[in-house]
Parts: sequence; structure tokens; C-alpha cells
Amino acid sequence: MRVEQIAERGVRAPRAPRAATAPAVRLRRMSGRAAGWGAALLVLLAILLQVIGSMALVPPGSGSRAESFHALAGDSKLAPRPPQLTAHAAYLLDADSGIPYYALNADEQLPMASTTKIMTALLAVEHGGLDKSVTVGADAAALVQPDNSYMGLSTGEQLTLRELLYGLLLPSGNDAAVAIADAVGGSEAKFVAMMNARAQALGLTHTHYANPHGLGAPGHYTTARDLTILAEVAMRQPDLVKITSTFHYTIAATATHKAFDLFNGDDLIPGARDPYPGMIGVKIGYTGEAGYCQAFAVKRRGHLLIGVVLRAPGWRERDADMRALLNWAYGQQHMPAAPAAAPYTFPSPNL
Repeated sequence: MRVEQIAERGVRAPRAPRAATAPAVRLRRMSGRAAGWGAALLVLLAILLQVIGSMALVPPGSGSRAESFHALAGDSKLAPRPPQLTAHAAYLLDADSGIPYYALNADEQLPMASTTKIMTALLAVEHGGLDKSVTVGADAAALVQPDNSYMGLSTGEQLTLRELLYGLLLPSGNDAAVAIADAVGGSEAKFVAMMNARAQALGLTHTHYANPHGLGAPGHYTTARDLTILAEVAMRQPDLVKITSTFHYTIAATATHKAFDLFNGDDLIPGARDPYPGMIGVKIGYTGEAGYCQAFAVKRRGHLLIGVVLRAPGWRERDADMRALLNWAYGQQHMPAAPAAAPYTFPSPNL
């Protein structure tokens, strides 16, 4: 019976004698296995190097970081890496082209402290005549407390809305924020509703306000991306640019109010302790929950960049983050790093 017939009947056919394997064949099989193992090891090594590289971008204890950046000069693989920041979240926008340069945890909802006052100031400019007189209410004066930042308002004082904006944006007056809210919205609650409506109109879908000053409260948050967009809109207002870029402002006493001597807490504007060429604002912030925050805008050699850092561990780290990020971004436009400026000087924006 033939082998094919035996197989059809379910009976195992007798095996044909196995030919002896030649040494050359065995060598080829061994080298094939070795090549396969070698390729697998190379893949594993590449994965390991990628993991190590990504870990190097995450400072110890910082958790995961969603980071991306844009290379203006071409291939991002060839562009210099952006600086490693201490802030938990950041965003940097080319305001002239609308191109985002850098994003770090840019859509994470976080408390924003007194950078809240950017929206307060924007609504004041958009809805109130800046030279109209405002009478300070007891609710605003009640925020003149040692644990608050304040302008120093007293109940019954009368100042212009413009003067209150200086008190809002330079010393970060919580009392000025409430006085503005009352004057523009009719009450703090109605003004907060206006803030949230304006945020929605601007497409700030990850932003919500609970008050006009930024003290910690449930439901009070933004993102680095949203806050940058808001700062860009605010910097279209010449009145606000003039105020946010001012380091020192005095209001003389009149029959309706005492004198005020106001200093800006922004360290990087001209005249401040660590001036950066072309810095024009926008607003600093700090609470224990929010950490050190800032929305910033720089017009250097005619080119406007606007950005945000949120939850930096200290004011020095916040300032260093902004300076490093700006130098990196302007460097892509073939500008040198900004020279270190002497404290309280006014470096040229053309440096």
C-alpha cells in the first residue's frame, strides 16, 4: 500500500529516514537565530533609550508632563529643545502669527490667583468709562487686610475707574477688584456672571470664575492656554498696556480720597528688579494653592510674544522660567539671549 493511501485511511505512514544535516546548514540556522535575537535586542535597546530620554524631561516628583513645542526654523528634531521649566503648566504664543511656540500641561485646569484680575481689568475697559467716578463700598474696603494684597481703599472714597485699574494691576489690589466689580456690574455677583460670559465668548472653555480678585474658591480655575488667550485680548487695549507696563504710579490726594503710592509686583517690566527688554506686563499672582503664577507679554524688536506660567514653586523660579522661555523663543528668530539687566533700570526693547 502506498504512503498516500495509508494517510487517507487514518493510519500513520512510516517515516522516511531523516537525512543527516550538513554542518553548513546547522550554521545557517544558528546564525539566523542569532540575527533574530540581535534584532530583538536592538529594538529593546531603542525602547529603553526612548524611555530614559522621556524620563529626563520630567523633573523628580513633578508627575507626568504633557509637553510640546513648535520649531519656527523647520524640523523640530533639529531645533534646540525648550528649557526645562519648574512651573507645572505653561504656554507661549506668537501673538503676531497666532502660532503656539510651547505648551506644558496647557489644558490642565488650575487655580490662577491674581491673574484673575486680567479679566476684571478687561471688562472695566470694555464696559466702563475710565474717567467716571466710583464710590468705594464697605465690601471693597473690607479686603484691606494684612493677609491680602490691596490698594488701600477706604469706604466712601471716590476715585476714577482708571485710578482703580492702577490699584488693581500694580499692587494687585483685591479691594480695587471689588470696587470695580460693584461699579461695572452693579454687584460682585453680577460682575462675576459677566466674567464667565466673557470667558465663554472668547472660547475659554476651561475657565470659570467665582470672584473678581482670584482668592481661592471652589469653581475658580483656568488653564495656561486659556489664560494666554485672555492676556492676548487684554493687550489689544492700549489703556491696559500703559498700566501693566508701569512700574510706579502715584495718585495725589484730593478732597475725595487720600494719596496712593503704587508699585508693580511684576519683576520683569522696565524699572523693576529683573527687567527683561520689551516686557509690557501682564499680571502676577500667588496663593498657597495656585503657587506662583504670571501672564506675561513682551514686545522685543517689534515682535510680540505672550505667555503664561502656572504653579511655579517660587517667584525666583517663576521669573527664571519666563526669561528662559522667552530667550529660547526669540532665539528661534535669530535674536540673541536678552542681556542680564541691572535691577531697576529700563533696558531698550530693541536689545
